[in-house]
Amino acid sequence: MRFDFRSLRFAIALCLGLSVACGSAVIAKAQTKSSDTKASADTKAGADSKTGADSKTGTDAAPSADTPPQVNPQEMLDKADAALKASDFKAAYTAYNDLAQAVERTGNVSPEAIAVLLKAYNGRGNALFGLKQNDAAVEDFQKVLGMDQANVTALIGRGKARLELNQADIALKDFQDAVKADQSNAEAQLGLGKAFVTLGRADDAIAPLKLAIEADPKNAEAYRLRGTAYAASVKNKEAIEDLQKAIELNPEDQEAYFTLGMVHLRAEEYKEAVDEFGKAIEHYKPKVGQEDVPYVQGYLTRSSALIELGKKLKDDDKARKVAYQAAADDCDKLLSQLNEKNPAHAQVRAAAFYSRGVAQRMLGNYSDAVRSFSQALEANPELGDAYFRRGICFHNMNEEKMAIADFQQAAHITFDDPRCNLWEGFTYAKLGDYNEAIRAYGDAIAASDRYTPAYANRALAYMMLGEYEKAIADYDTAIRLTPTDARYYYQRGVAYEMQKDWKRASESNATSLQFDNKNADAYRHMSTAMKQLGKNDLATEYSKKADELAPKKVAK
Repeated sequence: MRFDFRSLRFAIALCLGLSVACGSAVIAKAQTKSSDTKASADTKAGADSKTGADSKTGTDAAPSADTPPQVNPQEMLDKADAALKASDFKAAYTAYNDLAQAVERTGNVSPEAIAVLLKAYNGRGNALFGLKQNDAAVEDFQKVLGMDQANVTALIGRGKARLELNQADIALKDFQDAVKADQSNAEAQLGLGKAFVTLGRADDAIAPLKLAIEADPKNAEAYRLRGTAYAASVKNKEAIEDLQKAIELNPEDQEAYFTLGMVHLRAEEYKEAVDEFGKAIEHYKPKVGQEDVPYVQGYLTRSSALIELGKKLKDDDKARKVAYQAAADDCDKLLSQLNEKNPAHAQVRAAAFYSRGVAQRMLGNYSDAVRSFSQALEANPELGDAYFRRGICFHNMNEEKMAIADFQQAAHITFDDPRCNLWEGFTYAKLGDYNEAIRAYGDAIAASDRYTPAYANRALAYMMLGEYEKAIADYDTAIRLTPTDARYYYQRGVAYEMQKDWKRASESNATSLQFDNKNADAYRHMSTAMKQLGKNDLATEYSKKADELAPKKVAK
């Protein structure tokens, strides 16, 4: 007879009003009665059962199904605990399950029996957690909490399972309750910190993780989580120290390497970031059930870091090309591990093709880049950045109509990104269609009215059309938005020159030279303005300075 769990809870409540001695006496009496009637029960079972032992031989018949088997709960519990400790989750599950069923069958509701049953449910829940059967694990922990709502082991177990089920918000409550019940429990503090990190509450995570580390200074996960929290709080020094400690304690921790790489990436330490991402890729182990999923995050992030490294190596053309090629190679490695027929991989393939296209574009391989961006769009037609980057490639390949179409499509998808309209304007200006260029720059400003390049380039287009007042107005806006950029003062000075307003032209150029005193063209225009203003000595001085700077500029 299988014991009804709901009846067990009722029985527990009932037993609270009885003494342990009374409860024990009742159970003993029931066992005695069972013993007294065993012989007659066995005889009846032997006569009635078709499958039992032959009664003529005198062999004992099978016991009645209603007779509880004799069990040694402590022996079964020790066996189950040993299996769980050895991470033999399958054996642990079987042992805890056998124990739970044995206790349930007895119908014993003494405090001792209930204590064993709670341990069996907790153990079975932890075994299920180890087997990645998190929903079933939650059910077992909830059974425990239905009888003992402050059971710390069950609260921690349910919290851990809920984290794996991406239910960090309710997992947080479990860990908070566990810590409330037992402040000194390091596992509860660790779980609380992990829940906070998962929810993006980095500052809240640091205190419980500190307590977890103090309780167990060799807990690699605690150091990694606190390092992650420090990184999110932009405390790079502390983050690096914790993450390096986590790696020292567990050199196989792929997440620690990756997070350390992200810290370096944010600090624009691209070489160090690339190295750490490489170690993360080296130590990557897919989760159970995801063996066919490659390390997408690792390859794509290292590819991006390599591209940024290439941009930084401006004075080393060879090293820059090596970095860009390595970025493209990372994408190829990732693509080789993806199943192109698996629709679940479509978005990842799109991201890999896109990143490869960026690297190829930086290498100047525009036709290859166009091919990669097109493949990205086949996998994800809504990838606006792929249209935008492909448009830049077409622009550089003198395929202006194709470029304009891509920029317009990109703007349609990413309507709040002014760069698409800006490049459309560049392309129309390249074709000499300044009115359309002005319209495109206006669209860029509509997308973002603080986007300085759109004002500056619209001013240039107005200059080409001889509309100098409008050009000056746009330069004024560009200067207000970026008041330390010497170019806009210089270009505004040229616009004043076109109006023959030599005084304002000289003033604008003079301001330009305060921010950049190496601009030969600004000195030359100052010389012209000084001549027009009758200040020939100054004109000669500015002309001489321009001649000194011009050779250096040409050599560069």
